[in-house]
Amino acid sequence: MKSNDSVPMAAHTPFARSPAGAPQVQYPGLSGHLPSRFQNLRAHRYQGEDRDALLSVLSPADRERTRLLYAYAKGVHLCWLSMRDAPDWDVLRTQVLAILLPPLRAAAQDLGRDTMARVGDGAAALALGKVLHDLRGGALMSLQLYAHMAEWDTDPAHLRAAAYLARDQAKMMRNGLPDLDPQVRSADESEKPHFMQTVVEKWDGFRFEGVDRQPGQVDVSCEYDGLLASCCLEASAVDRVVYNYINNATRFSAGPRIRMEILPIGSHTVRWIVGNPITHEHARWLRDETNGDPSRLFRGGLTRGGNGLGLSNCADFVAAAFGLPDIDAALEGRYLGAVVENGWYLAWAHWPALYPDEPERQNPAH
Repeated sequence: MKSNDSVPMAAHTPFARSPAGAPQVQYPGLSGHLPSRFQNLRAHRYQGEDRDALLSVLSPADRERTRLLYAYAKGVHLCWLSMRDAPDWDVLRTQVLAILLPPLRAAAQDLGRDTMARVGDGAAALALGKVLHDLRGGALMSLQLYAHMAEWDTDPAHLRAAAYLARDQAKMMRNGLPDLDPQVRSADESEKPHFMQTVVEKWDGFRFEGVDRQPGQVDVSCEYDGLLASCCLEASAVDRVVYNYINNATRFSAGPRIRMEILPIGSHTVRWIVGNPITHEHARWLRDETNGDPSRLFRGGLTRGGNGLGLSNCADFVAAAFGLPDIDAALEGRYLGAVVENGWYLAWAHWPALYPDEPERQNPAH
């Protein structure tokens, strides 16, 4: 860590531990930005079914890239499922490493470029760009990192994590492109409640590369023991939000820790907070570009080396989950947003709790 520009974590982190040792986030500056009440205007639960595009609208080259990457992600996960009771780590490692070879590596790098070069401006092009953003990012970025790790570190935990990243990537691709694999997409829409605990297990200890390629990991604190989502399709919508938050944090983290907290707000809402330390220079950029309100990032168009679509995608999903008319309503109601406090960038989002009045619901899925 460069002392001239980075923020020392131990001295400035707003994340701390309670005297009893339980992970707990303390954010006195953040509390004034968080909403005190929520209103869910939806008559029926949102399942993430409408932030998508058709595979057929992509260019022929991008359709081929998409199919190639989907087959890889689905194949890695199926490989793991076929052996998880008696893993053959060498076989799984070979499957995972394929993303680093030219056909898949090039597909990951070039996905969407040809299509976006051919479309014009306007709402339809923006919506398509948002879908392609999540297909290129999503779990694919982290999957490539874990593949690089597998080149020199055969730790089974990392290979197992790669298999789950591949599962998430395949789910998010089906979420964004409903005609990519219609049969499995139909199964994704079937009721299958998901445990929040699987999210904690996936992210706690998650490895990443931050600024200057320094290694780091995600630490998770979860006080919500309810259910995450009603079906695989909704779980992939939540994933599209959380992966955007984590991918954004890993790009700009000036320290070796990213913090995630998940907690219930009343009985009907779940709050997610993702925080990462940032450099003084980045804090100045945020202050200048957003006029002191980092939540403006969620409106899209503001970026440092990206395309400004990822956080806007998050706002679309959160607004839809609560039945709000648009991103403006979600930001004005503080259903999601961001602040900078003591050298940390803190982003939050909310999602409706599942079955808040029906704790007896059984058989949730992992």
